[in-house]
Amino acid sequence: MKFTKPLLITKLKATGVHLFLSLLVFVYLVYQIYFNWYPQPYFSIDGGWQGIRLIAAVDLVLGPLITFLIFDLSKSRRAIVFDLATIVIIQFGALAYGVYLTYTQRPVAIVIIDEFVVSAVMEHYGGKLESTDQLKQYSDEKPPIIFADMPLVKEALAEINRIKLEDRVLEHAQLQLYQDRSGLAAALKARQKVYMSRMDTRGERGLFDAWLEQQGQSEDEVLVAPFDGRYGRVYLVFDLGADTGTISRRDIGNCSRLL
Repeated sequence: MKFTKPLLITKLKATGVHLFLSLLVFVYLVYQIYFNWYPQPYFSIDGGWQGIRLIAAVDLVLGPLITFLIFDLSKSRRAIVFDLATIVIIQFGALAYGVYLTYTQRPVAIVIIDEFVVSAVMEHYGGKLESTDQLKQYSDEKPPIIFADMPLVKEALAEINRIKLEDRVLEHAQLQLYQDRSGLAAALKARQKVYMSRMDTRGERGLFDAWLEQQGQSEDEVLVAPFDGRYGRVYLVFDLGADTGTISRRDIGNCSRLL
């Protein structure tokens, strides 16, 4: 194939059309990832940004690049149709895999278990969770923030371990351990000394105090929980309600810099 100026113009036009259509798909997926699958702060520290980069590489780079390389109007109609079908199959297959991976690895719950705050994805439930709607009863957050109460009884711990090994359901994803909303508030209060001590050890207390001053609040008015995501750490901050048995997570703002 002789590379001529008309051929270059044809390739650029075809690539431009492909890129425009891919951009429309990409914008829709970015919206889903940022607002529904990985709302902040989880977008930044628990896989959302990585998912967008993966999808961008496939949707905005791979597909248009293949179009530029193989599209040629001088080919026969049959050859052009074959080329376009090849492009669609390759891009759709790669894009479907990227979207599937990003979607299935989204956090469907943030679970406080023992002294840890971890994210739960669908595979952690071992097929025992039919729908994420089942988790909405525990929290209005997106994703729900749930307290899983680990028992200290030997028999109960043995059962938890059995479920983990036989049913492949991780400890923090075992629904029988999940407590109601008031249980979350009580769990956070009981763990504040541990969490604040951890903050001191990490040298982050000064940043937290500065954040509180900026918000015009005192330490007694909020509860914190350090969440270590897959790609970073953030402190989830909860406002104590008038009824101290209730809490609500607030926009953490600059507190997310405590990484």
